[in-house]
Amino acid sequence: MESQLSPQEARAALAAVDESRSDIADRLITPWWYHPVLGVLIGGLIAVATSGVSFPTLIGVLAVYAVGVYLLMSAYRRKTGVWMNGFGGGPRARRTMMLLFATTLVITIAGSMFSIGLEIRWTALLTGLAVALTMTFWGRHYDNVLRAELRETS
Repeated sequence: MESQLSPQEARAALAAVDESRSDIADRLITPWWYHPVLGVLIGGLIAVATSGVSFPTLIGVLAVYAVGVYLLMSAYRRKTGVWMNGFGGGPRARRTMMLLFATTLVITIAGSMFSIGLEIRWTALLTGLAVALTMTFWGRHYDNVLRAELRETS
């Protein structure tokens, strides 16, 4: 079964799609505390993981991290009514998220080389702090890119 839309109906349908994308962009206003909390969770996990702690301690920290991320996602969903993972959105938003992921990975590998490889344990704290700050500031940038991309007309 095929339906034919008139040009006016097609324009109205496209306008409705653009309006809904703009509405979603307006709802995706991240609370001020979201990125710092996410940064602390990820930075803390990386600081502990690169410090060379025992396996049972690492499992405990992973559990705390997982619960923290779940609570953070739940709070965001409650506040905005929507949830989008970091790789959603258009090509610029995905590219921004991939750059954030790659930067965090490079920081983590470099920190691990010093902390675990050279046994300079205090660098684990610097690694975690660097990741936390990166997540906080780059996460806000990602939000801006995502909202701008959603508002663009197709």
